Amino acid sequence: MRYGLLTELLENRHSGVTSLFVRDWVTDIDIGIFEHEIGNPQPVSIDLEVHISGADAPKRDEIDAVVDYDYMRAVLDRVIASKRYNLLETLASEVLDGCLMPCEVVGAAVTVTKLAVIEGNGRIGCTLTRIR
Repeated sequence: MRYGLLTELLENRHSGVTSLFVRDWVTDIDIGIFEHEIGNPQPVSIDLEVHISGADAPKRDEIDAVVDYDYMRAVLDRVIASKRYNLLETLASEVLDGCLMPCEVVGAAVTVTKLAVIEGNGRIGCTLTRIR
């Protein structure tokens, strides 16, 4: 599991953890510091994972009884559309800020990966993790 350490840390602080995730969301983003990158969107993969204290079943089997996964997609859409980014780290940090907004979320991690930067199918990226 990619975020195993975060889950382990949170489980030690709380009685169980519920993890929600969006993985392998690929979109073209105008990002980068080099002249050839500016104005030329490139494929980027984004993975998000948010952690909520407790692992009990919801009190009701209704969407309003849980943190809705859709908020993570909304954060991604809003952040990506807000401006052009030079650095993966800046984009990841702003996505992470949005993911930590619901008071139920006790920790989150975001990985942003450029998919077409290095020859031979190599990738570069960063992961940012925060725990409240």
